[in-house]
This record gives sequence, C-alpha cells and structure tokens, in this order.
Amino acid sequence: MSGNLLIKKTGSQTLDAFVAEFSDRLGCGPFEERQSSNYIDDRYFRCFALGLEITIATADNDEFGNYDYDVFFEPEVASSSDQDFLVGLADCVARKLALCGHDAVRPLDYSRANRGAVLYRPNPLKGVGPRERVITEDV
Repeated sequence: MSGNLLIKKTGSQTLDAFVAEFSDRLGCGPFEERQSSNYIDDRYFRCFALGLEITIATADNDEFGNYDYDVFFEPEVASSSDQDFLVGLADCVARKLALCGHDAVRPLDYSRANRGAVLYRPNPLKGVGPRERVITEDV
C-alpha cells in the first residue's frame, strides 16, 4: 500500500530543485539520492519521516498527462489501516504543493489504469478564502 502523487514542475525546475523545495515546504528530509535501474535516469530520492518512506522520482506515467515527478508515501511497517491514512496524507500534501504553485494529481488506484484521479491546482483568483485557494477536480 502506498499514497501516490504526480506533480507538474514549475518553470524549468529540475528534479533536484523539486526535492529541495519539497523538503523545505513540508519539513521532511534530508533526502538521499539513490541509484536504481527501476527509475527514469536510474535515480530517485528517498527519506524517512514519521514512520514513512518518502520517494521522489521522475514520473513515468502517461495516463494523467504530462506530469514530471512521482511522489510515493509508504509506511515503514504496513498495517491494514494504512490505506485511508495514506489517501489523507496524499490529499494534504497535494493541497500544500498546489498552494506553492504546482499542479498535482492523486490517482485513485495507482496500480490500475483508468481508475480516475483527483486534480489539485492553485486557484488563479486573488483574494479568495483559505478553503478556495486550491481547486480540486475529479478526472
């Protein structure tokens, strides 16, 4: 079980810059760069926080469009109640990243295609209330 997000980069942001921003904005890290042929460019970043393994890599998912980065949240010790927690965590992180200017998508079932997702993006309108600063849409 894992919580997953796909993130669009801002401007010409690199994976390294996104990982640094993620760490600063969410207060987790430090991230360690790792090598694996299972990832695009044979590299990914990983850290552990609050009993979770957080992995960030270049996205390899065409189902939802042109997203640049994959973010995975997995518990270090799995239990049957993890899925609801991971969905809530991914929702919270997606909203935070949207407030920072990123578009994010949270797949409803990352392991199966065409199961839908929730899209998160910053509201372009200025002066909206706290609850309206992030727009969500089912896709």
